Amino acid sequence: MRVLILGAGPAGASCAIQLLNAGIEVVVLDKQSFPRSAPGETLHPGVEPLLEALGIMEEIRKYPFIRHKGIVRQSAEGLTLDPYNHDHNWEGYQFFREAFDKILLERAIAYGAEFQSGVVLKSIEFDRNSIASLSTNLGSFKADFFVDATGRSASLAKKLGIGYLVKSKPLFVHYGYVQTGGSDLFDSPQMIWDEAGWTWISQITENLISWNRLSPCNPKISKGWLPAQIANLNSAGPPKAADVTWRIANKISAENYFLLGDAAFVLDPVSSKGVLKAIMSGMMCGHLLAQLNPRTSNIDDIHRYYNNWVNEWFLRDLQVLRSVYDGRGVGI
Repeated sequence: MRVLILGAGPAGASCAIQLLNAGIEVVVLDKQSFPRSAPGETLHPGVEPLLEALGIMEEIRKYPFIRHKGIVRQSAEGLTLDPYNHDHNWEGYQFFREAFDKILLERAIAYGAEFQSGVVLKSIEFDRNSIASLSTNLGSFKADFFVDATGRSASLAKKLGIGYLVKSKPLFVHYGYVQTGGSDLFDSPQMIWDEAGWTWISQITENLISWNRLSPCNPKISKGWLPAQIANLNSAGPPKAADVTWRIANKISAENYFLLGDAAFVLDPVSSKGVLKAIMSGMMCGHLLAQLNPRTSNIDDIHRYYNNWVNEWFLRDLQVLRSVYDGRGVGI
């Protein structure tokens, strides 16, 4: 079996590792070269078993990722630490994505993945209802299965004409970075709500603090805006914006394609599962394809299971998110 994965981020690399561990041939293509810039990510310490299963825990321990004991949130007493565990010294991770994504991709390559960057998808060639090959700027690529791990750009899904079911008003998160001058200013990430939305602040390296702002009531930010907590620091480049409107693909997988991570569904960062969703969907897709036996397996059963698994996850998180926003009096 040969699987082609579009996208070399956490979803694509995790899927590749899972497939390679099962002896399946994998080709990974990405539009960008690595290491690449990506927003920082806060992960719960419960992610460690997944990192162990992917074989990257040793590299994670070696890299100086910032650790934290919990999330600073608002309470009646002001800003207070909500620890991951009250009885044990359980620390989460603040992943500097350039480093984390590189660790994952290098592991996939070390296991035997063929990787090419600078690849732009042009068109799809079909054999009846299935994808036969992908036409790119670097030629044609054939495979038995095709995986879209291109995040919110959903490159393959768009070429396939797959629609998305939208479950919120248009939502855009603005994000950027400020320079710390080499100081540890935030021991733990801060989640701060106000009447218009929320602000997230976290230190991702010794020299960089990441900020995120989402305001459904006032979706734009003024030029040069920074959260009050870091307004005295210097910006590290212009802010950016990402479309985080809640949505899910009408068909997560079918025939010989699978959608992973944000290509499958998108929720805003309050869900706290961006990278976790990428890793878990990648590993699940890899696991299911590894079980496929052409003589005894029914691919329709695999698609049914994967579609149900992703849709149930989306609906659970959707319910929780609506409750959070409603509880804060912020309309979605």
